[in-house]
Amino acid sequence: MPKRVLTPLEVNHLRKHGFSDTNPSLGEKPVEYLTGHAEFCGLDFLVNESTLIPRLESEKIVQLVEQFIANHELTHPTIADVGTGSGCLGLSLAVSLQKKQIPYTIYLSDISPQALDVTKNNASRLLPSTVNLFFEQSNLLENFPKIKFDIVLANLPYIPSKNISILDASVKDFEPLLALDGGPQGTSLINQLIKTLPIFLSDLGLAIIEIDDTHTLKDFTVPNLLSAKIEPDVFRVPRFLMISPRLRK
Repeated sequence: MPKRVLTPLEVNHLRKHGFSDTNPSLGEKPVEYLTGHAEFCGLDFLVNESTLIPRLESEKIVQLVEQFIANHELTHPTIADVGTGSGCLGLSLAVSLQKKQIPYTIYLSDISPQALDVTKNNASRLLPSTVNLFFEQSNLLENFPKIKFDIVLANLPYIPSKNISILDASVKDFEPLLALDGGPQGTSLINQLIKTLPIFLSDLGLAIIEIDDTHTLKDFTVPNLLSAKIEPDVFRVPRFLMISPRLRK
């Protein structure tokens, strides 16, 4: 088997966390799983093989939410981070809002109790207090209280089942299948979530859902009460489904 050639970023990551970059048994395992750490929005998150490794393109979700909060002058945003994994989205927002001295209420949920344990550990590491953070083991929004959220975020499984086998070995052999396989079209869980948004999204709220770059608006079942558009990521790839209530006449 040929020796794996590490990128400069991978070498720096290993060295930063005290690992050798000359380990002959490195294989295709992502360096983030070797070290147990991943960087997201300039923060150091704990990760393991029960959580996805946070991706650079997902950082735009945090930027979009920050912009939405500023544009709507939300003084105490209520946020749901559904399928939170390591907690990278919701906790990055919590850190950002705390720096701006904006109070918040954030619910972080995952169907996996192991992933939720990672989220809780990250919350304790990254924030001086976990007050106004609520952790829910839940399939989508099933176990949530019936409250209205200003912002609903979700990075759910969105890869079509038939495409799992052609993913890079570093993904398909190590990252949790539960967080990758989105069903036949990659939209099964996303459409389930969208169906419940009229119950949970406030009248002026916003939902941001990460999607596969092959998806179009036609792939999603959006209730008539809601409107939707797709926003590109930092690489100009269609990536985020943006959903909001239609303005009432």
